[in-house]
Parts: sequence; structure tokens; C-alpha cells
Amino acid sequence: MKTAGIIAEYNPLHNGHKYHIESTRSKTGADRVIVAMSGNFVQRGAPAVMDKFSRAKSALLAGADLVVQIPPYYSLSSAEFFAKGGVSTLIGTGVCEYLSFGSECGNISDLKKVASVLAEEPEKFKTSLKKYLKNGDPFPGARMKALIDCCPEMADLHELLKTPNNILGIEYLKYLIRTGSHMKPVTFKRVGAGYNDPYNPGRPGISSKAIREAISYGSDVDSLKDYMTEDSFKELKNCVKKKLTVTEDDFSQMLIYKLLSERDQGYAKYTDVSEELSDRILNNLDKYTGFSEFCNLLKTKNFTYTRVSRALFHILLGMTDDAYSSSEYTGVCPYIRVLGFRKEAESLVSEMKTKAIVPIITGYNDAIKNLYEEPMKQLMRESAIEDLYFSVQTLKSKVRSKPDMSRPLIVL
Repeated sequence: MKTAGIIAEYNPLHNGHKYHIESTRSKTGADRVIVAMSGNFVQRGAPAVMDKFSRAKSALLAGADLVVQIPPYYSLSSAEFFAKGGVSTLIGTGVCEYLSFGSECGNISDLKKVASVLAEEPEKFKTSLKKYLKNGDPFPGARMKALIDCCPEMADLHELLKTPNNILGIEYLKYLIRTGSHMKPVTFKRVGAGYNDPYNPGRPGISSKAIREAISYGSDVDSLKDYMTEDSFKELKNCVKKKLTVTEDDFSQMLIYKLLSERDQGYAKYTDVSEELSDRILNNLDKYTGFSEFCNLLKTKNFTYTRVSRALFHILLGMTDDAYSSSEYTGVCPYIRVLGFRKEAESLVSEMKTKAIVPIITGYNDAIKNLYEEPMKQLMRESAIEDLYFSVQTLKSKVRSKPDMSRPLIVL
């Protein structure tokens, strides 16, 4: 049986995501689709609007057969590390033959051309990149200029490095090239609303970002019904009604306590926090009024809102480079965490347990039986990160929630 993998956040899941799952089956001939999905914290440097189990349920109801989690050290990271976490998780299952993703260009050949150069990083490319970064160019622009310096014939492909889904796709391909993976990549052209398009009720199609904005602006949730699958919409509406949706500002008090308690030593030990950004945080602590406003205060030409938000969450969640290093000694993570599966795909879980290159964890008892001391510590660290999210849900909704490792799998 053929199995295809998808890397996603589904934050939240909409009709375009369902179309992607269905198209992946038809284009690859896959009998089964595995989704490697971010947990409670996502790549743009924020908490997911709905928790990972709600989003896993939506994914299974939209046609996925099994959902596994991308470790938070990778889901809450730059495009390169997010891609590394997602692709490595799918490789780790031992069963994926295809990697399917959406892109603005929809041309796998062009994406591969760019990815091959970036994966190899020729000396001329590295020299040019250092030059442009030293001149003060932001990394995306510096990389684009360095690519053209190295390969002038790719000048007409420079637009590929300007849009978010193309950039992620190129990072997926880079990792496949570097690892020599046999997974075959396929891409679909993104249609309708763009990744960063704002909410527009008159436009056909919608982005996850627009859905999140509509919720934060207090728009009538029912206005989103036509843009989402029936099941995903019900899940979102239920979360909104019970006050279970989460934003970065729900972490405002936790963050200022963390920043104040560590101001004497600074924050440069945390991932993505340079000395310059650490100083900028320290110099503006007296102006702190909330998480999102602090991000806006700290952002500059070189520190985008997303970069700042990511860095602040790394500080809040205790994410250091040492923690990244310890998570990589067997690839990305010394286990794969299953969030849910469809009953008819239960055999897929069994197959993964025999073919995966790391243990497949379906619950705490699985972890106790299959993980050594260090991997178990890693799982507990990551579970504590997820639990912070669930604690915020509890504080907002006044509905008690179970700890991360005590929650049952979603089985439909």
C-alpha cells in the first residue's frame, strides 16, 4: 500500500486543506495519508488558535488517516528548522513514499533547481551571502541575491524565494536532498486566498490567517462556515463558544514575569535571541504592556514581528540551543508521537511500529516501555511545553483540562 505524507499546521483547517489531502491521494495514488502536524505552538511564533487534539480531529475528519506531532522545538522555529522537523518526522515513520505540499508556483522542477543550490551551498554562494548580510540585508533578501550571484541563470526564479509556501517547499526539498531520502516530492499550486491575505468575506477561499484574524476581531463565527469543512467549523465554533481559543496575548503575564525574573543575566542563551535582541528586550522592559504590543515595539528592519515573537516564546518556554542539540542525536526526536488515527488505518500504526527508525509513542505507557532515560526526559520537557498551553485554556475557559500525556488518542 502506498503512503503519502503532508506537513501541516491546520491552524485552523479550511476547505483548501481538505482539497490538498484529497488531491494528494489522487495525484500519488496513495492509499493512506499521514500528516505531520505542529503541536500547540506553531511556526509563525505563536500558540495555535485551537489545541493540537482539536486540530488532529479536524484533520482525520477531512480525510487524513493518521496524525503525528512535529516536536515543539521544531514547530516553533524558522522555516528551515520547521521543515527539518516535519520531513524528518515523516522519514522516521518508515512508511512514507511521497511528500506532498502546496506552493505558490506549483512547479516542482523550479523548486528543485533552487533547493539543489541551497542544499549544496557552493563557496561562491556562501561568500555572497556573508557579504549581503554584513551590508545589513535581511536574510531572505540576502539569500536571494547570493543565489543569483552564484547562478545567474536562475535570475528568473528569484520570485520563488519571496512567498511563504514556496520558501517552505524549498526547505522541504533541501532536507530531502541532504538526507538522500527516497521520498518523492509532489507539489500543488496554491489557489484562492494567499497565505497572508486578510479576511475578506467577498473573496472565494480563505487563509488560516484570515480565519484567525476574523476571530480576534470579534467577527461572527458563522461567517466562516462556507470556508471551512463542516467538522472543522464545528470544532472552531465550539472552541470559541467555550473560550478555548488561544492567542499570544494570553501569555502576556507569564512572559513579563519570565523577562523580569531573568533580566540580570539577559536572554542570549535562548534560541534565536542574539545579544542585540536581548539588549533590545532589556532596554524596553519598562514599556511592556502585553505580548503582541511588545513584539510591535521590538520589531525592526532586521527583527521581524515573527522573529521577535518566536524569540519571546523561546524565552518563555525555556528553549535553548542545548535543548535543540539534545533533540537531534537521532535525527529530530528519539520518538514519534501519534495524536490520532482513523480506525480503518489502525494497521498503519502497527506497520509503523515495525518499520519506523525510532519508537512510535501512542501514550505514556508506550513511552515508559520504549524510551531510554534521555529520550524520556526529552518527551517530558516537550510535554511540559504543551501543558503550558493547556493551562492557558483552563484559565480562560474555567474548564479543567487533562495534562498532555494523560489525554487519549483521537480515534475515529
